[in-house]
Amino acid sequence: MFRQRSVAGFGGVGSLGCRAGSARAAGAAHVAGERVILRGHRESDVDDRLRHPIDPGEEDGYGSSWRREWDGRRYHTREHLTAGREPPDPSCYTWAVEHDGHCIGSAGLRVDPDQHCAAYTVGLFVADLRGRGLGREITRLVLAWAFGVLGAHRIELQVLAGNSRAINCYLACGFRQEGIRREAGLYPDGWKDFLLMGLLQSEYQSQAKTARAAGPGDARSAQ
Repeated sequence: MFRQRSVAGFGGVGSLGCRAGSARAAGAAHVAGERVILRGHRESDVDDRLRHPIDPGEEDGYGSSWRREWDGRRYHTREHLTAGREPPDPSCYTWAVEHDGHCIGSAGLRVDPDQHCAAYTVGLFVADLRGRGLGREITRLVLAWAFGVLGAHRIELQVLAGNSRAINCYLACGFRQEGIRREAGLYPDGWKDFLLMGLLQSEYQSQAKTARAAGPGDARSAQ
């Protein structure tokens, strides 16, 4: 079974993600990194989201279903962001991602306790912050928590095959490509493939051991 260290046993954003809720209510921890904090959602996060326009290219990275409801508006409404809230799903852990005092996105795990695995999702809605390595930091924080605290055997995800920035992030964090879901998403310009990626606890531990042996300077340059 999963280890339970003050955690209720089991990516948010994305087609496999969980509804945004309180990370603590679902049992997930408050996790702090060098530049980001993973925490439960707050009402002020809605205000942070409303400050930034809808980016169709970014939204497409999480699946195409959102386009069926999109009316072309450039900004979300408060009603849309707060509608349909439900009690936290016990199989989901969701975090708001905080940077410089503001929410910039979310991350999540949907857990299958019988198989000791979890599906990971992450998304940043602040365009100016992409490409700065924040996605890698968030992913590494979630992986450390999932493998070290939750005791997961495997973390998996799916990513749009054309989303090279996200793919490079996941590869840098240790994920391996395992397969392709061919023409799994219908977009305005046609069918798109999704890559399936996964990381095992044994692989994660081996990579962490190698990074420690390399020393802080080498480990930092690899991020």
